[in-house]
Amino acid sequence: MRRRVSIKDIAAAAGVSHPTVSRALRGQGRMSEATRARILTIAREMGYTPNLVARGLVTQRTYSVGLVVTNIRDPFHSEIIRGVEAVVRAHGYSLFLASTTADPDQELEVVRSFVGRDVDGIVIASSQAGDRYAEMLDELGMPIVLINSHAEGDNVHAVRHDDYAGACAVMEHLLDQGFQRIAFLGLGRSSRVHGERRQAWKEALRRRGLDASVAVSAPESTIEHGVTQVVHLVERARGRWGTPPQAIFCYNDLLAIGAISGLRRLGLEVPQDVAVAGFDDLEVCAHMRPSLTTLRQPRYEMGEDAAQLLLSLLEQDRRAQPKPTEKLYRGELQIRESTQGVSPQTARVG
Repeated sequence: MRRRVSIKDIAAAAGVSHPTVSRALRGQGRMSEATRARILTIAREMGYTPNLVARGLVTQRTYSVGLVVTNIRDPFHSEIIRGVEAVVRAHGYSLFLASTTADPDQELEVVRSFVGRDVDGIVIASSQAGDRYAEMLDELGMPIVLINSHAEGDNVHAVRHDDYAGACAVMEHLLDQGFQRIAFLGLGRSSRVHGERRQAWKEALRRRGLDASVAVSAPESTIEHGVTQVVHLVERARGRWGTPPQAIFCYNDLLAIGAISGLRRLGLEVPQDVAVAGFDDLEVCAHMRPSLTTLRQPRYEMGEDAAQLLLSLLEQDRRAQPKPTEKLYRGELQIRESTQGVSPQTARVG
């Protein structure tokens, strides 16, 4: 069996002291950049890998971070995962990933399992139990950072998107296009995120004296549910207005993609008959036909910031109990084909 390369081996090859190598590998200490670069090059060429067990015995850390997402198959989380991973790996941490089924109790069970495995900290994306962590922090004994928590009243460290402002931007675009009969395809599960987006839809219509009564909620955030629920939405619109909606604002892109497919099955084309807008800006949205108008959330950057916040908390004295920190992001409207190129006055009435 090949012997593990040690810091002493690197020091001998580089002609420097053992402590100098140790500081260079940690990115610390005073030395010339040329010396640091030479040590890192030698370490890489010799195939050096840090002994995390020995390192942990000294620092009382495992140099591992847990990341919890609600659904690992949901493309919304892919960029968040990449952002978190990029930061923690750059700082010498391993990343452990787990998913839940948007169940608050299951989420807490997963978090406790990470605690039992002695991770140093935890990042939770789209938390369903965020309002319960404030009371649990002393029990868990480690820092936790939430990304886009769906729970109300979070009194913990968080990175989130301003969903109300984002939904207002989508609605103002639809209204500025001249659409008046705008329906909402939402999510049946109650959450802060859904509440803010629905509220923005309703208030934007009411500010212009328009009807905000045609809405349907899907049981889950999937393309399939978008397909089936848009049928009910069109039926409700016809019952209320005598015609399909001129535009549909969807809770997220998965439902919007399904809605476009469902509308085609009903013989309605997008945007000629019904305009459709989503939320999140998944990668596929720009490449669909028609391409999807949506609100881009900076998911990679949010993942990066959450990881940076977690690592900064790990550097603080845990007994100090730092005050809760929240960073609020504003997204950017991506206007594409699904809401453009047709006047509401000339759209077909089905």
